Amino acid sequence: MPKLEELYMAANMITALSGWESLPVLKKLHLRRNKIEKIDDELPGLPELEYINLRANKIPSMEILEKLYQFANLKDINVLNNPVELGASSFNILLADVLVKKPKLVRFCKHVVTEAN
Repeated sequence: MPKLEELYMAANMITALSGWESLPVLKKLHLRRNKIEKIDDELPGLPELEYINLRANKIPSMEILEKLYQFANLKDINVLNNPVELGASSFNILLADVLVKKPKLVRFCKHVVTEAN
């Protein structure tokens, strides 16, 4: 599927973020309501990926979330209702932690990122 730009795989019992090697122009990846708690250290090259929705999965920590930062064009991440978001002392602290390492984000968890953040 070399021309696929958007993939919707919500509620499919997916447990790990891996196996997307044959999608070189993928821009949007919808994986909400799965069981993802692991993100491979070496993710496949998705050079065009701009948006990933991991809402209502099982992402446990910032260390796991940070593995997504290797996607250079990623501008929009949603991890609402994951342990990493639910366990944060506040949303603003979580957002600050993310922006320190991925400053070019445009949206995080449905919130538009501004200079005030």
